[in-house]
Amino acid sequence: MKHVLPLGDGNFRPSPPLTSNSRGTQVHGPALRSSSVLRTLDPAKLTPKDHITSAKSPSCLKSFEICVQRVDDGYPSVSILHNPPRGDSGGNLAGFLYYYQPPHAPPLAGELRFRITASVDPASFPSGVDHTIQQGVPWSIPLRTIAGKPNFTPIRYLLTDVDATVPHLVMDLAREYQCIGGGQASRCLYAFGQPFHLPLTSHAPAFVFFGKDRVARPSLKTVTGFYTGNRVSSGPHYPFSGSIICCFEPSSLEEHSGRRVAVIRVLRTLAHDPVRPNPRYTGPPIPPGLCPREGELLTRLYRRKVKVWAADVDAAPTSRNAQAAALSILFDNALEYGSPCGFAA
Repeated sequence: MKHVLPLGDGNFRPSPPLTSNSRGTQVHGPALRSSSVLRTLDPAKLTPKDHITSAKSPSCLKSFEICVQRVDDGYPSVSILHNPPRGDSGGNLAGFLYYYQPPHAPPLAGELRFRITASVDPASFPSGVDHTIQQGVPWSIPLRTIAGKPNFTPIRYLLTDVDATVPHLVMDLAREYQCIGGGQASRCLYAFGQPFHLPLTSHAPAFVFFGKDRVARPSLKTVTGFYTGNRVSSGPHYPFSGSIICCFEPSSLEEHSGRRVAVIRVLRTLAHDPVRPNPRYTGPPIPPGLCPREGELLTRLYRRKVKVWAADVDAAPTSRNAQAAALSILFDNALEYGSPCGFAA
């Protein structure tokens, strides 16, 4: 049986020989014929036979999807369907599907990625680039999705029995967390300094934090908004529209000395969705320093003062910081696995 697997959201859609998407629109055979039977997902073991060239995806589907079919010997036959975004003149994509275990990360943070290469020769893999989603972060399918969905059976076979890159115990643990969603794939995090996408008008963006033996899914309320306490206009207020790429980092501010406090660094803005005044904003005048700026810490308005957004992970939970304790996973991972941004307790 064939399945269309949308890249990034983890859902699966069983289909008849003419594969259907979630709306029932059929994907005809020619789009699925450029498949490859994969014998490994380990970059060190790739052969030219593991190379995949995408077929054009019907416009009814997402811009980038994969189809997986189990062949008789248990290995996966994989097709890539690609429909470039409007205005993108790029052609077919070609490269290798592979399993990525990030450095400074727990085993649960493993994921599938697609590496675009210049040739079918595996020697071109190191110089290739991973396919990215619109927000500029790598496309991925997380291990918990691979572990929990029946249509990933041949992918699991490669990871646990052929490549032995994922122990069965880790796969079993990942399966326990299969139902945990995370909104956008870019907000599945395991380390300080890891970039994520943040819309400036999102009331409670959802995150997934991967720890050594646990997963947490907090929704951090009013990260970019604030309340005024005015009964007429109770809020929350969001003074800016657009979206930004950020990362969490341990606070080095003197006021947080000796405590485990996480702050958010603005890494960059996005050309297709720039920071701009929110036309629906009806709050008080916007004070200087509230607008997100590249390279600076994210701020918010609290009791009419501009303050750095901060989460004390060990503070007694309140209605405002009830979800902040989940950020303790990032501090724990920094001690357990090291930290890419040089944090040390």
